[in-house]
Amino acid sequence: MKKNTEIRIDAASKIAGIEKYTRDLHIDNLLYAATVRSDRAHARILSVAFDDDFDWSRITVLSAKDIKNNFVAIIKNDMPYLAKNEVNYYGEPILLLAAENDKILHKAKKHITINYDDLQAFCTLNKAMQSSYANEPFEEIILKNGDVKKAFIKADHIIEDTFETGFQEHVYLEPQVVVAIPDGKTIHIKGSMQCPYYVQNAMNELFMGSETRVDVTQIMTGGAFGGKEDFPSLICGHVALLAEKTGQPVIMSYNREEDIRYTTKRHPSKINAKAAVSKEGNIQAVDMNILLDSGAYTTLSPVVLARAVLTSFGCYKLPNVYIHGKAIKTNIPPCGAFRGFGGPQSLFAMEMLVEKISQTLNMPVWEIKKANLLSLGDKLPTGQPIDYSYGLPQCIEKVLKSSEYEKKYNEFKKYNEKEAKRSGILKGIGISLAPHGCGFTGVGENRIKAIATMEVLPNGQVVIKTANTEMGQGVDTAYKIIVSEALHLPFNDIIIEEKNTSKVPNSGPTVASRSTMIVGKLLFDNCEQILSALSLNNIEFSLQDFKEATKKYFNDHKTLSVQKEYEHPNFITFDEDTYKGYGYPVYAWSANVAEVEIDLTSYQVSVKQFYSAHDVGRAINRQQSEGQIQGGIIQGIGYAIYEDIHLENGQVLNRGFRDYIIPTIEDVPELHVEIVEDAYFNGPFGAKALGELPLVGAAPAVASAVSFAIGKTATKIPMTPEVIASMIEKKNYEY
Repeated sequence: MKKNTEIRIDAASKIAGIEKYTRDLHIDNLLYAATVRSDRAHARILSVAFDDDFDWSRITVLSAKDIKNNFVAIIKNDMPYLAKNEVNYYGEPILLLAAENDKILHKAKKHITINYDDLQAFCTLNKAMQSSYANEPFEEIILKNGDVKKAFIKADHIIEDTFETGFQEHVYLEPQVVVAIPDGKTIHIKGSMQCPYYVQNAMNELFMGSETRVDVTQIMTGGAFGGKEDFPSLICGHVALLAEKTGQPVIMSYNREEDIRYTTKRHPSKINAKAAVSKEGNIQAVDMNILLDSGAYTTLSPVVLARAVLTSFGCYKLPNVYIHGKAIKTNIPPCGAFRGFGGPQSLFAMEMLVEKISQTLNMPVWEIKKANLLSLGDKLPTGQPIDYSYGLPQCIEKVLKSSEYEKKYNEFKKYNEKEAKRSGILKGIGISLAPHGCGFTGVGENRIKAIATMEVLPNGQVVIKTANTEMGQGVDTAYKIIVSEALHLPFNDIIIEEKNTSKVPNSGPTVASRSTMIVGKLLFDNCEQILSALSLNNIEFSLQDFKEATKKYFNDHKTLSVQKEYEHPNFITFDEDTYKGYGYPVYAWSANVAEVEIDLTSYQVSVKQFYSAHDVGRAINRQQSEGQIQGGIIQGIGYAIYEDIHLENGQVLNRGFRDYIIPTIEDVPELHVEIVEDAYFNGPFGAKALGELPLVGAAPAVASAVSFAIGKTATKIPMTPEVIASMIEKKNYEY
């Protein structure tokens, strides 16, 4: 296994340009699809008119009246494939067009007129909370523990503020693209996606009652970060409907502008947080009100809110909490899944609340964090005990040492007092502590019951069959390492089956930092079954022994296929009504230190150094793990200071990378990454989650450093120059 920990199986083929993405497929008789969208945030559709002077014979047009089951099956099924009588956001699909090329589609769009009756639109959380939308949340969660009222009565200090986080766009390298290919009564869907079974389930609902059948294949995917979790179900339905109507293959390929303006994003949030604190800095209670801006339809907001609530208490021992979360409708494009999945929003609020406690009590923030830190044996507000795989203390020890945090804290403080005015630069150092629940929230994993299958071929090769998709994160490599280690096989003897819903079982979606820990463990267990069948379990054996045993097995049998279905260990239970129990089977942890400089002329924040230590249980591939952490930190820095979506009356104004700024190589600080391995008993070789955690803790570390530098708690991200100006000059800038 050691020799495989530096390997990435798809690196060479991607660098060489050999991999085939959806747009690289050669498909005969292919039609191109386009979407006619609403140019109103909220309106009734009065009429749709087609210009008689235009030749419509080369255009296929599809509207809501052509769709029998007009809803995208996600959680509440409230989002239509095409709007029929009413539009709820600017950009909502109303018509679909298909033609032999994009040029014809572009012309056709100019000859369609849609008349509306405008309705009142509520395009921000503030406006929505003053409307009926406030009383009809997509989801509402209350988590109570202890006696919050009593704690606030007894508190020496009551410290409170409101914290806001903005949108974040996924900016995956490959925009959304899917194709539908009809074949008799079956439609084959292929595309850039995370969760082929999500699409399969949505297509089953869409074509329910008809003879049309669908199978779904994930093609090599150029990044996702959650943006290809729920959204592909919408556009796969679009191409499938057009393919059914035309009898020809149809491709839907968004350009960057369409992708940024009309696809899902991270939920903005507004969180009021209040702490009851002793004069020594001990947090006695937290009262938090979490509002997520969900956009026009429910999509995945209920589960995003659940993770926001279950991350809100951070890494602290809080004896009394009252957490109240709501996912609110607004008239903007629906928000959806994004790496961190609600955690980045609520952790920012909690970490900045601790920052405010520090500044109110005039105590170093690390002293406040240390005084309230969870210890092994403590319980979270859900009642979940922290009694295994708790590597946070080691993470903290490593990151404090590598960053020389306490030394620089004092140096920067003196510098800002004596040198900042002369140099025009403020310096800051900040620290964040972050948890991330591994796998699905609550009972999710037991509800999904993920399945992984493996087949041994007569020549001794092994085929891995899971629905988990490679989208740049390295899951295929991780799976090969696990199987290679368990069966003593070289990579060349391990085959990853195509992610086609007719070929692989439903292993659950590729989300929630679950692929390696949950499905990887199923593969590990499958290997145990294979060794048992070959009479190789509990003995030392070589590759040659495995091949010989396989040959002998097939002398008496025709096939060797094994399968495992996931179940939580019996003691892991969760009550969805009270939110008590194990929110997650285990948590991954991180400690992060950021160093920043703030230019007092431009008010631009620059991150100069970033130190991070992550407890991942066991690093299946160390190099790949470090890469995941580096990438997540950079994405978190973008969330903290650069990435800013602009809306005007519900319309997204950003068009591309010229006006949606993400960190470039020039903006990336020196990154110092360390890995802690505190094994999780139910993960493959002790592994737990990693994918999302690096992003969750990054923005609070940067915001902590900014708060240190300015001497005022950051309450809003992204911390653009306008926000920094407001903090320094104490003026209300428009931003």
